[in-house]
Amino acid sequence: MPPSLPGLAAEPAILLDERSRPDFRSVFGTLARGSTDIAVAVTRVRLSTLDLAPDELANVEAMRVLLTELNALTLDAEARLIRADPTRAWRVELFRQMLEQRRLEIRSAPLGGWSPDFTVFADRDGPQALLTGFHWFERPYPHRGPALASVHFGDAARSGARRHLEVWEKAHDVGPAVWSILSKAERVGRMRSPTTG
Repeated sequence: MPPSLPGLAAEPAILLDERSRPDFRSVFGTLARGSTDIAVAVTRVRLSTLDLAPDELANVEAMRVLLTELNALTLDAEARLIRADPTRAWRVELFRQMLEQRRLEIRSAPLGGWSPDFTVFADRDGPQALLTGFHWFERPYPHRGPALASVHFGDAARSGARRHLEVWEKAHDVGPAVWSILSKAERVGRMRSPTTG
């Protein structure tokens, strides 16, 4: 049975675009909140736009993120900028802590070749939803669009989970490198903080 999403009827598939209400960000957050396991496959990730709240990830025991691109210099610059912004600094700490707790794992698969980006949301009964298409958290969507994504349930979610696992098993672990970048940004942020003694 598809999870309940505010404003959307339970359908075999739900199409989203940059004008949808609820929008991509809301749908992702709602699905995350009801999940214990999240498997993500995205070409690249921008830390500056990834604003998942701690309460949305509170029940998540395992979040496995596959990337085709991870630029250490770009991630370092983004982490430092976010850490210097009091309204967003918590993101750096959240993801660093999740890496330390092994609730977040990140692997790179430069030859993975998936298209489009996708995320599988699972609970203790297994995969429940597959969100596929553009993965963009920023509001409003900064381009003209259309920016299309869709949510699928049942067999589609199970199929997405199997395909994610195929790539995951061949990808290499970049979690320690990401942890190091986030930790460094936190240390620099604390040293620059006026409240630091």
